[in-house]
Amino acid sequence: MAPIGRRDHIVFRIVQGASVLLLLSIFFAYVLVPIVDAARRRARFGRRRRPASRGAVTLTLCVVICASAFLVWKAAAAPIRHGITVVAPSAIDRLFSGRDNQPLDAVLRRIPPAMPLRQAVVTSTYGGIAYLEREVRATFDDLVAASRNARWLAIVPIVAFCLITMAPGFRRSAQRLLPHGHLKWRAGEYLRDVNSALAGYVRAQLAAGLIVGAACSVGFTLLGLPYAVPMGAAAGVLELVPAIGPVTVLLIATSQAGRGALVVAAFLLSLRVAQDYLIYPRLIRRGMHLSTPVVVVAIWCGAALAGAAGVVLAIPIAGFSSVSLRHWMEYRAIERVVRDHARRHADRADADVVPGPDVV
Repeated sequence: MAPIGRRDHIVFRIVQGASVLLLLSIFFAYVLVPIVDAARRRARFGRRRRPASRGAVTLTLCVVICASAFLVWKAAAAPIRHGITVVAPSAIDRLFSGRDNQPLDAVLRRIPPAMPLRQAVVTSTYGGIAYLEREVRATFDDLVAASRNARWLAIVPIVAFCLITMAPGFRRSAQRLLPHGHLKWRAGEYLRDVNSALAGYVRAQLAAGLIVGAACSVGFTLLGLPYAVPMGAAAGVLELVPAIGPVTVLLIATSQAGRGALVVAAFLLSLRVAQDYLIYPRLIRRGMHLSTPVVVVAIWCGAALAGAAGVVLAIPIAGFSSVSLRHWMEYRAIERVVRDHARRHADRADADVVPGPDVV
C-alpha cells in the first residue's frame, strides 16, 4: 500500500489533471458553439428546411478538427519533441549560466561603492534572478510532465461534444428540480451569467493569443531571430497560461537573440505592458466583470496552490466565484425585501382588525 502522503499527492495530481482537461473541454466547446450555430443556420434539410441536428454538426466538426490536428501532429511531432527535450533546456541553461549577464554586471559595477544601498541592490538583483531561475525551471518541469500525458487530450473533443449536446437538457432539468418559480428564474439567470462569463473568458483568451502571436511573429522577424514565426505561434499559445507563458517566451527569445537580447527583452516587455494594461483588461472586463487587481491576486494564488495548472484555472474559478457571490447576495437581498414586506403586511392586517363586543 502506498504511503498516505504519496497517495494524497497522487489523488491531488489526478484531480488537478481532470480539472485541466475539463477546462480545456469547456474552452473547446465554447470555440465550437458559434461555428455549430452558423453551420446549422446554413445547412437545412427537408421540405420545411429544418436546421441540421446540433449533435450531427458538432460530431462532424469534431471529427474534422481531430483529423486535422492528428495530421499536423504527425508532421510536427519530431521538431516539437526536439524543442522540448533539447532546445528549451539548453536555452534555459545558457540563460542562467551567467555568460549573458555581462551587461547586467557592468550596470551593477557602476553603482558607487559608497552608496548605502549598493549591497542591498546587488543582493536583491541576484536573489531575484535566482528566484526567477527556480520558478522557470519548476514551470518547465511541470510543462514537460504535462506533455507526457498529451494522449489524454483525446478526451477533450469527446467531453466537448457531450457538453454541447447535453447542455440545453441539463439546464431544463436543473430548473425543474427547484420548488417554485422564483428559484427557477434565479437558477436560469445564474446559469446564463456563468455561461456568459465563461464565454467571455474564452473569447478574451483567444483574442489575446491571436494578438500576441501576430505581434511576436512580426517583431521577431524584424529583429532577425531564428524560428521567428514558430516562436511567435508558441507565444500565442503560451498566452493561454497567464504570467508563466509570457515569462517563458521572454526567456527563450532572449536566449536565442545573442547580443540583441536587451532589444528583444525591451520589445517583449513593451508588448507585455500594452497587453496587460491596455488590451487584455478591456477584453476580459466586459465578459467576466473582474478588475485587474482581482485577476493578479487570483493568478498568484493559483500559482502558489497548484503551480501551472493553478494559474490556468485561476481566472475561470475567480469568474465563477464572482458570479456565484453576486447571485447569492442578490438572492439574500430579495428574500430580505420579501420578508420585510410580508411582516409589514401582517402588522397592517393586525392593526385593521376591529375588536368585537365583549361577551359577559
